[in-house]
Amino acid sequence: MRKLLGAVLSAAIIVSPVFAKEENKKTNIQQKQETASSLIESSGKRSTQKVREQELQKIIKEAASIYAEGNRILFLLTHNKIEEAKKALKALKERVDKLEKQYQGKMVRLPIDVIVNEVVGITDIEQAKKLAEEVKKAVKNNDFIKARILLNALRSEIVIETVYLPIGLYKQAIDLAYKFLEEGKVKNAISQLQVAMNTIEIDTTIIPEPIAIASLLVEDASKRFKDNPEQALKLLEEAKRQIKLAKVLGYIRNDKDIEPLIKQIEKLEKEVKAKTGTKEKFKSLFESIEKFKESSTQTSTK
Repeated sequence: MRKLLGAVLSAAIIVSPVFAKEENKKTNIQQKQETASSLIESSGKRSTQKVREQELQKIIKEAASIYAEGNRILFLLTHNKIEEAKKALKALKERVDKLEKQYQGKMVRLPIDVIVNEVVGITDIEQAKKLAEEVKKAVKNNDFIKARILLNALRSEIVIETVYLPIGLYKQAIDLAYKFLEEGKVKNAISQLQVAMNTIEIDTTIIPEPIAIASLLVEDASKRFKDNPEQALKLLEEAKRQIKLAKVLGYIRNDKDIEPLIKQIEKLEKEVKAKTGTKEKFKSLFESIEKFKESSTQTSTK
């Protein structure tokens, strides 16, 4: 029924110009209500949410389900439900075989879970500069405890923790657990299932939030520069400030590294003022910031 209702509504949107006009009107009203200040204020949460949605889309649901099933079978065996566990393990082995073949030569580790958090520290550039100097002094004086405390205040980042299932290693452990269970070696089967559950790896990825915010604000500005150039200019100015903040916070080492981006933003600001800005130029700036964000992002594996 829901699918049918969705199809009917989709058809209505396509064939009804009146409905389309109403939707455009709503979008325009919404954009007017969203001031540059409100967009800037919400940019941190929105950039984190955007990353969260992107990362959730990468999760391979079948791999996550397979890992959960392995845990369930381990529970059955440790509670002496041998026959039920044997039947379930056979079905799991077949699923793992199929999944391993599907991703063979494509992916060695399959993402099965993700947690995305926002860490917010000092956002004022002048305050961040002063704090950075205090950190340098603390390190120079070998006061590493104070330096660590101060460095926490200089964090402004999106932290992604992704859980991966190495499908080849998991398959080997499941195959061996099944073999032992068929041979009646329950303890060995339990040990191998525990090995399977421990094959997971966790990657921690840190994205400098000021750069992610700058990217988002450029997107916001690209939607408004024609109808509301003043609002677009405020958003571009804040995007520029965020990139400078990223440098002060230590995510970027040299001023020279951010100069090309700053110049690109300033050029676009002049074009918006002269009403010569285009969607393509906003897209070009957005892509430049995204590349910069990618090069500034760091990942470590546990």
